[in-house]
Amino acid sequence: MGPQNPWADVTVPMQLRAGTPHVMASINGQRAIPLLLDTGATLSVFEPDVATACGLLPSGGRRLQIRGVHGTAGASQAVMSTMDLGQWHTTNVPCLVRGISSFRPGGLGSAILGMDHLRRHCSFMTIDYQRNTVELGFSRPFQPIHGRATRTPLRWSMGMPVIRVSSGGVSWDAVVDSGSTWGIVIDQSTAARLGHAHDGMGMGRGLILSGVGGSVQADQVGARTIQVSAAQLCGETYPGATLYVMPGPKRIGSRFWQGARVTVDFRSNSLWLER
Repeated sequence: MGPQNPWADVTVPMQLRAGTPHVMASINGQRAIPLLLDTGATLSVFEPDVATACGLLPSGGRRLQIRGVHGTAGASQAVMSTMDLGQWHTTNVPCLVRGISSFRPGGLGSAILGMDHLRRHCSFMTIDYQRNTVELGFSRPFQPIHGRATRTPLRWSMGMPVIRVSSGGVSWDAVVDSGSTWGIVIDQSTAARLGHAHDGMGMGRGLILSGVGGSVQADQVGARTIQVSAAQLCGETYPGATLYVMPGPKRIGSRFWQGARVTVDFRSNSLWLER
């Protein structure tokens, strides 16, 4: 399932769109399209128009409900007969096709590459926000290239990588979510535990938060930012950290990882951070 040389890694260019990593891949031999590389997604998900263009057909299995940051949405099971990502040619990749489109055609989130297939076949995946590349390892164990690197244990919850975060003696689990534009995101109850039940700065009128499950206005759901004296994660302390309080799971988005190399080590269940 790996590249023709089984000992070779595959490195592909990465483009940041709205601060989130995208890679070009060909589905079923069609023209390459950008896929959102989403560590916060278990399976790959396609909007109906993208699925049609790629020749993806529902497999006839039972319809599913997929859960996103703003609720749930219906989807059908499908299979990518082939997927070509750089030199990696792989077959029979499970995916989901959404029943109703909620994104503009070709927009962010209309084609998502999730973790399930990568976790099955790769030993590690490095998202390099410094060099705008993504590296997939297939046989060798991961080795950091920078002298300053931290290694953090991660666990898998519903197919997503989760690490521990803490601030002011309060700890919580957060999804490593490259598909999120934001940084360290917490929910309202965690903000209250941190002593910030109602304060902070609103994220402004007219800001729309969109994702699987629909779209909401930031002020309608009380989305805001708060400042904490420090946040601890990935073996480092970040003084004066900004936390985003908004709906959905607690997560760490691409804004936090900017300027770093982030590696999900599937073999050792570790998260490596190189700055």
